[in-house]
Amino acid sequence: MTTVQENTQSGLFGQRLGNHLEMVSQSILHVSKKDRLSLAVTRLTCTRRDRDRTASIEPETAFSVTYKLNDVEEHEFWSEGRMRYARGFGAGTVNAIDLSEDPRSRVRGPFDTLQFYLRKEALDELAYERGASPVSALRSSPDAKDPILGAMCGFLLSTPPELAQTNQLFVDQMALSLLTYFAEGYGGMHIPPITTSGGLAPWQERRAKEIMHSRLAARLAIADIARECRLTPSYFAKAFRRTTGMSPHQYLTHIRVQEAKSLLLSSTLPLADIALIGGFGDQSYFTRVFTRSVGASPGVWRRAMLR
Repeated sequence: MTTVQENTQSGLFGQRLGNHLEMVSQSILHVSKKDRLSLAVTRLTCTRRDRDRTASIEPETAFSVTYKLNDVEEHEFWSEGRMRYARGFGAGTVNAIDLSEDPRSRVRGPFDTLQFYLRKEALDELAYERGASPVSALRSSPDAKDPILGAMCGFLLSTPPELAQTNQLFVDQMALSLLTYFAEGYGGMHIPPITTSGGLAPWQERRAKEIMHSRLAARLAIADIARECRLTPSYFAKAFRRTTGMSPHQYLTHIRVQEAKSLLLSSTLPLADIALIGGFGDQSYFTRVFTRSVGASPGVWRRAMLR
């Protein structure tokens, strides 16, 4: 996956994080809402054994959560001027730190991890939308492995870059899922039970589908559709899945494939043009998505159907 919606806001993620830790950084995901960063994911790797202790940073109202892809030989950690621990960590474990508390680190041995950078205001906004109390801290257990987060990390690392570039609904859903998971699992956020069926009203389902059908080739955010349905983005995403059996980005992909089928049968347009009209971005990504959905490439499917 590639960087999405870059902005100029500073924060301890991406290249700045790599420079701070003297490691190689790879930007995996970068999501903004209303021109404000809400979530960034960075992969950090390093093969050197010894490093100096990191310098102090400007305090930030944000959290840094790291998921260890491989074992860490030793991690010394200070916050607010005090050493908190010096120990190793196993692959699959999680660390959460508050970037307002002057965190400093020294890591020994090879290093490979995913860092999730979360602004507190994004978590506060999520809590407000859900009718929950704000998240004051994220807490992790140093020896507890998190297979659910591990599965999310694997998905992020294996997702084609084109999906993030062409399906804004996917990006929004992924960011919403991660923010919710950290807020609930590590921040203790409790969502009050929903007393209704939790689905969309008939008019809301019609309106959401109308928007997606009419804007196949556009960058479409969950917030745009939710606003039209008079719902918060997080509630809309859950209600849409409960009503249709698909997430918004899955539904958008489905109707893009259906539109592509129609164009393949009713026109002589080249595959590259159909990819653009259908909102796939480029022909190679179109071919991969179509083949996965239909079981045959667009060209093979067209020839078989037109015999």
